[in-house]
Amino acid sequence: MMHYELNITPRVIIGADARSEVGPEAAKLGWSRVLVVSDPFHEKAGRTSEIAQLLGEAGLGVSVYTGVTAEPDTEMVERGLQQFKAEKCDGIVALGGGSPIDTAKTISVLAVNDGTVRQFMGTDTVPEPGAGVIALPTTSGTGSEATRVVVIADSQTKLKMSGRGRAYVPSVAILDYKLTMSMPKPLTAAAGVDALTHAIEAYVSRQANDFSDMPALSAVKLIYGSIRRAWDDGCDEDARQNMLMGSFYAGIAFSNASVGLVHSMSEPLGACFGVPHGLSNAMLLPVVTRFSAQGAASRYAAIARCMDLADSSTPDAECCQMLIDRLIGLNRELEIPSPEAFGIDRASYDECIEKMTNDAAAAGSTDNNPIIPTAGQIKDIYCNAY
Repeated sequence: MMHYELNITPRVIIGADARSEVGPEAAKLGWSRVLVVSDPFHEKAGRTSEIAQLLGEAGLGVSVYTGVTAEPDTEMVERGLQQFKAEKCDGIVALGGGSPIDTAKTISVLAVNDGTVRQFMGTDTVPEPGAGVIALPTTSGTGSEATRVVVIADSQTKLKMSGRGRAYVPSVAILDYKLTMSMPKPLTAAAGVDALTHAIEAYVSRQANDFSDMPALSAVKLIYGSIRRAWDDGCDEDARQNMLMGSFYAGIAFSNASVGLVHSMSEPLGACFGVPHGLSNAMLLPVVTRFSAQGAASRYAAIARCMDLADSSTPDAECCQMLIDRLIGLNRELEIPSPEAFGIDRASYDECIEKMTNDAAAAGSTDNNPIIPTAGQIKDIYCNAY
């Protein structure tokens, strides 16, 4: 029997307007002054002031840091850490998508452990638990509120680094789907397919296990059944709730299994051309699935059946082709751009392929893909994706 360790957010609060519990939850953790980590969008929308008010009503001091942009980097983490220390904070509330949540989780670790961001990347490199994070996701994509993973770019090299370990698991996740209803169509699409990628890659991963399989398939069903409704009508509360729960389940799945080649290839693409993480995953999911399907045909077939593309009488090979065709069609319906449509010049793309290929081949998640690719195969996939 496979030996595996479960890493799960210990307390999760779910439901409409659940954000109202942020103050009492922070008080239960024994915090006295909280750093709210968010971004300019939520500051302008009044969400950060709302969360600060809720914390204040619970008797906590509050400092707000909204210096996180779409792709978090080491400088953003350092500025947030400086504010955490200067304001004498002892806990963190993260409000936003994966970028603020990953930033908050990294600040939490550095607040307790002496060192640099780079020192605490890799697997199980953090000696002591962090200060603690309450995560309030406002997108249905990264699932960072459920994971032991952070992705932070090096401000100097632009290389995206990944940290994995128990210290990065939030203390509390508050899943309030109403916080996701302001997501515009492009973000709904990219984040939603990103979450679907997490679920699919977790299920076909070489590290998949009995525990991770359950939330992975639950996520596939919820996300695929709701993403087009959420994209068509952002006010569809049932669809938004399903997308948020699907993203959360997908986060549990890949955090307790792994991701694969889509992620290995998307990080270099994002680093070279500024493609947001979720969007680069969405761009690559169909073409990587086509490459990987033969390595785990029964698993990809199970995903197709979970999506109601086929039934048990359909041969696995046909199911795999149905899945590939549907992923291509879904990207088209949701207006997910290719690298070319995103605006990446072909000459620049070709110039970077060698570096992207080398970085993807060296990424740890590549070895968890159903088929471990050669450098030449990675290069071909990049070419086909363009």
